[in-house]
Amino acid sequence: MLRLGGHLLPAVRAASPLPAASSLPLHRFFLFSTTPASQFVVEDYLTTSCGLTPEKARRASRYLPSLKSPDNPDTVRAFLAGIGVSKAEVAAAISRDPRVLCSKVDITLTPCIAQLRDVGLSPPQISRLISIAPTILVFPRLVPRLAFYLSLLGSYDNLHTTLSRSMYLLTQNLERVVKPNMVFLRQSGLTDSDIAKLLLRAPRILALETGRFKEIVACADMLGVPRSSAMFKYAIVAVYNISPGKINARSDFLKKALGCSEAELGIAIRRLPEVLNFSDGRVSRVVDFLKTEVGLDAKYIVHRPSPQTCMCA
Repeated sequence: MLRLGGHLLPAVRAASPLPAASSLPLHRFFLFSTTPASQFVVEDYLTTSCGLTPEKARRASRYLPSLKSPDNPDTVRAFLAGIGVSKAEVAAAISRDPRVLCSKVDITLTPCIAQLRDVGLSPPQISRLISIAPTILVFPRLVPRLAFYLSLLGSYDNLHTTLSRSMYLLTQNLERVVKPNMVFLRQSGLTDSDIAKLLLRAPRILALETGRFKEIVACADMLGVPRSSAMFKYAIVAVYNISPGKINARSDFLKKALGCSEAELGIAIRRLPEVLNFSDGRVSRVVDFLKTEVGLDAKYIVHRPSPQTCMCA
């Protein structure tokens, strides 16, 4: 116990100038040492000390085959507590990427937190980020990519929303994958603001292989949505969500459900591209409601589609 305390205080103090570990009561750090190394069982530790459910602990333990002692995990948890990360946020982080428990405070965590602060994130934002994207603590080299997306999306809240949906974009090379796709979108008429909105709706889209990305944009063109239209970015998302190969089958279903011609369906898609992503059941319910309960005919529906109309049933 005394030996563990000796490890923890220097490690947490090394995190300064974050909320000073030295200002916290000594007994707080000893509380993190919960299990003797000789009795250490990873799953038990994850449930009793980290707050994971038994099921999440079983899944997480598969990523920690070499963990034989609570010493380093206790040090990591003490460090995170010392910078203001709540127990719930720590549990969420461990559940998403258990490898964070194997990180070294002085070598990895302290420099990484300093980088995040340099990017402009506040302590509460860092805590929220850790809960949804803990891999950034495991691989601090991802911080420059995070800074790029923070600038592109314009706010931390937008970044948080995007990463909470998928952290995949942080794993993709900016120079080889993401930026070439952005150049192509700009050449297609989209502004950086449009690209940010695109990313919020489909966080993985910029990480697509360039050939597939161009195929999606070409298919959005074929839908008849002008590139100059504010709807073009939503057409790209709609095609991305169902894949170009399924467009014809989807169009056939919508024509039958709406009772309209291909030309009339084109009008609806140009005005509300996401109609392509509505489920068969949803489309059938909405059309039935609008026809039988509201008394609208098919021509009126396809000429005036809107998210509000399509959610009314």
